[in-house]
Amino acid sequence: MIELAVGLGAAGLTTLGLGVFHPHATLFGPTLWHGPRSRPVVALTFDDGPHAEFTPRIARVLDGHRTRATFFCVGSQVNRNVDLVRALVADGHELGNHSYTHNTFGDLFFMSRLAADLERNQELLSSYGRPPRFYRPAVGIRNPAVHAAARRVGLSVVTWSESARDGSWPLTEARARRMAARARPGDIMTLHDGTLPNRTALREATVRALPTLLGALEARGLTCVTLSDLMDGG
Repeated sequence: MIELAVGLGAAGLTTLGLGVFHPHATLFGPTLWHGPRSRPVVALTFDDGPHAEFTPRIARVLDGHRTRATFFCVGSQVNRNVDLVRALVADGHELGNHSYTHNTFGDLFFMSRLAADLERNQELLSSYGRPPRFYRPAVGIRNPAVHAAARRVGLSVVTWSESARDGSWPLTEARARRMAARARPGDIMTLHDGTLPNRTALREATVRALPTLLGALEARGLTCVTLSDLMDGG
């Protein structure tokens, strides 16, 4: 990655940056950021969990709307919340691979380290049922190492069409309504169920605004499904 940047001008560095960070970019390899547009469905996804407090509350909101989602799980958090993960799977939710350590800059630029981390998480998540098909890199970062590691483990790299950005800012009801208004059939929508201990106010906001998001999607005739259901047309 460092070698790739050497000698690039401003335009080249801009292109490189977009390829790394823009969720729709495919500069370094295939990236799923939406599914088929032919059905009135969207895939709802959650990152960074499971969280002992917030994931069950989110699951209850989803259940109240008869909605199923894909949870991109961090393996170290899975081991702290074994019964919670079992409950998610039993309720029909899908598990995705979000790495074992979520070591954003320690692993994402070293293929062998990242592949080993993904393998560790893949083995763990597979013990709860169907092996995950999808991998969402931490912060959505993609580069040659990320794509090579995903290929080695047999995972499809997934980003998103619409993001709540609730890892950094509170998801208000107004922002949730705007997010729903922008949604198109086939979109992949991402929120967070996990959080750092000192950022619980962000997740409280997500839990409060989630019913507004789901209701607004329903009002537009869009049904929330798992990522596999979206991609497979199930």
